Amino acid sequence: MERILIIDDEPMNLKLTKFILDNAGYEVVTTESGISGIELLQEIPFDLLLLDIEMPEMDGLEVLRRVRNIPEIAKIKVIFLTASNSKSDLSDAARLHAARFIQKPCLPDVLLRTVREAFEETTASLLLIVDDEPMSRALTRNAFESQFRVECVASGRDALNFLEQAVPDMILMDLYMPGMDGLDTFREIRKLEHCRHIPIIFTTAAEDNETELELFRAGAVDFIRKPFIAEIARERVKRILELKRLQNFLHEEVDRRTAQYMESARKVQRLTKQIIFALAGAIDAKDAYTNGHSSRVAGYSREIARRIGKDPQEIEDIYYAAMLHDVGKIGIPREIISKTSSLTEEEFEVIREHTVKGEKILRTISELPRLSIGARWHHERYDGGGYPDGLSGRDIPEIARIICVADCYDAMSSNRCYRAALSQRIVRDEIARGRGTQFDPDMADIMLQMIDEDTGYRMREH
Repeated sequence: MERILIIDDEPMNLKLTKFILDNAGYEVVTTESGISGIELLQEIPFDLLLLDIEMPEMDGLEVLRRVRNIPEIAKIKVIFLTASNSKSDLSDAARLHAARFIQKPCLPDVLLRTVREAFEETTASLLLIVDDEPMSRALTRNAFESQFRVECVASGRDALNFLEQAVPDMILMDLYMPGMDGLDTFREIRKLEHCRHIPIIFTTAAEDNETELELFRAGAVDFIRKPFIAEIARERVKRILELKRLQNFLHEEVDRRTAQYMESARKVQRLTKQIIFALAGAIDAKDAYTNGHSSRVAGYSREIARRIGKDPQEIEDIYYAAMLHDVGKIGIPREIISKTSSLTEEEFEVIREHTVKGEKILRTISELPRLSIGARWHHERYDGGGYPDGLSGRDIPEIARIICVADCYDAMSSNRCYRAALSQRIVRDEIARGRGTQFDPDMADIMLQMIDEDTGYRMREH
């Protein structure tokens, strides 16, 4: 059973993390202090350290620096589990060879997957040495095997065969080899999808600058001349691997942040839609006779938008604008909205105000800036005789011209408190009569087409 030590100054986080890992079958020990954590690591063998960064007295990064300087515990695998989102913390964690960096709060499956992956990883990086000279291979192996896992092959072809079975963390490759030389091998390796990001260092006795420049242009990450000093070569390899590890950390962080942003955007979008439907329901609830009016007008408007060739995003915008075209009626007294007899001039003026009130309500919703267009101008007439602004023709926004004909169709085809639904023939005649005067001719033609296709007068039921 793998044994895990958790160091975190927050008792609740300790308990929750321990509970998750205990139930996954790990043996877990916890402490709230970095100092006591280091003491525990020296007293008890642990397989993994889960470490917070932001802690009093000694932060997580300092804890790990001290751990890395104590030989008997220096190689322990470490996962940072922290609320810190500092890029410098991320960089320091990579330089200290942390296996992972998990952002708090994290879901249990994220924690367990990360811990499992850390256990599956080998501690030492794998180097592949490609060199046709036996003595050179032996010297290179001796230079690196104290700190890395090392595999050696004698040719470019052998290297490609090796890469079919395993993926090393780095390749050290001789430039001049018989048959397939280093550059040819390099190009073949880069054709392999799973090997395109392996850092490759060339080793050679050549001293001309043109060769070095050619290698860097080909994509080599470094160039070591033979004979090399082992300590310097190891440091160069370690720095390149640390850079690669840091880049991987940053890629993971970018992916995580992007996923968080996308989920936040989806939540905002879902919330916005829920608000739209709630407002539409509140509008229709003011008058039992018009219940469902908003959603029917939205459906007709969406179909008109589809038939005139709008793209999916535009269709959705028009749908939601139509859903809330009457939102201003929330501020109109119920007795006026539900009045069965003719409205007085004063009452009609109050009704007309719903267009302006609706725009004021909706223009504050920055997520969908076009919502307010339908609310303000859906009662404008194509001949300029509408309200509230007396716009005419193409000066009326297209969204409003679509909603206008859809709104009138639903008003005529539905039961109202002052009359029953009109017959389909009468509705069609009224739409045709208003073509070019009340309605945009193009939108009216599409509405007439929809009516003609609805032979059973069932469109209003859906």
